[in-house]
Amino acid sequence: MLAIIIFGTRGVRSTVSEGTFVCPQCISNQQYKHKKVTQFFTLYFIPLIPMGNKGEYVECLGCRNTYITRILQMQPTLDITEKQATSAAVGQPRAQLNTGAVDSTAAIEPEKDKVIKKLLIMMILADGKVENAEIVSFHRIYHESTGQTVRDIYKEMDEVKAENKSPHQYLKEVVHGLNQEGKEAILKASMRIAAADGDIDPSEVRMVENFGKALELKPAEVAAIIEEAKNKQE
Repeated sequence: MLAIIIFGTRGVRSTVSEGTFVCPQCISNQQYKHKKVTQFFTLYFIPLIPMGNKGEYVECLGCRNTYITRILQMQPTLDITEKQATSAAVGQPRAQLNTGAVDSTAAIEPEKDKVIKKLLIMMILADGKVENAEIVSFHRIYHESTGQTVRDIYKEMDEVKAENKSPHQYLKEVVHGLNQEGKEAILKASMRIAAADGDIDPSEVRMVENFGKALELKPAEVAAIIEEAKNKQE
């Protein structure tokens, strides 16, 4: 009788450091964990041999958003007026960190928000034509998923076209900057845009399942998100 050998690779997260930072989403001092993702060779799902660093990110323990590690190099001060704090609460652009020469707008956006925005745009562009109803659905779903708005979606679409990446390829590139909450939020948003026309066909389910694989979510987690979206349509 032949023995079945099960092997593969997976990312293992570990904490590099902990501390306090100014979270742009919480707009306050919060505890954070600086995490590193190491790719391991696995045998029977047990990580055995490290194969290199796949990425790092900073996770806020308050809102659970993740950020690029550069955020820890920024000056830990916020210039927040009462008006700015109110705007942040209703989905307007976030308060800006005092970052000196660093590009604060790109640096302080949560990683999951970046991915949701780009992935939804990729899905809109997939059939080669963009209809007004799809633009309306994008703005609604992006705002409901992130609490934020996109000022110029056509500029964002041009940037996505110029990069010329498939959704699967893009998700494989960014997955190691996301935590579990971020991955699930991204998959839920993609499922909502797939269901925006009132119907979820098998090809859309397969597409979302492939997104889940690229995000390294377990099949049961992906299935639960798909089932939840289907139930909301009934």
